[in-house]
Amino acid sequence: MGEGEPTRRPHTTHPASGSQRCLRGSEGLARQMLPEEQLKCEFLLLKAYCHPQSSFFAETPRNIQDYGEPFKEAMWLDLVKERLTERVYTVAWFLRDMRLIFRNHQMFYKASDFGQIGLDLEAEFEKDLKKMFTVHEAR
Repeated sequence: MGEGEPTRRPHTTHPASGSQRCLRGSEGLARQMLPEEQLKCEFLLLKAYCHPQSSFFAETPRNIQDYGEPFKEAMWLDLVKERLTERVYTVAWFLRDMRLIFRNHQMFYKASDFGQIGLDLEAEFEKDLKKMFTVHEAR
């Protein structure tokens, strides 16, 4: 019941199961990240930075002063990186922030062809996310 994996599951109090490593359970999303989840999120962020149009999403948005309703919060890749480095994220919070980048971009540029850049990066992120977190590790 998870006892054979003390270095991999130090913060869990529930029995280990294969599905617990999958992002379907809300309980797995709300707890502190395990080291392997931290690495997966860091890899996802790195993949986002490597996208050809990622430079637009890396730094504080230049038009941040134009953000108003319905924007509650601006988000950018460098801020996500900082939070990952500080190890304050849960998996759910990381996903929320990454998706917030794309949602804000879509809302701000909905009437522009420029909005497609955010859609492209979001599609890549969601594809990579699915690969990283829905594949059960053999054990």
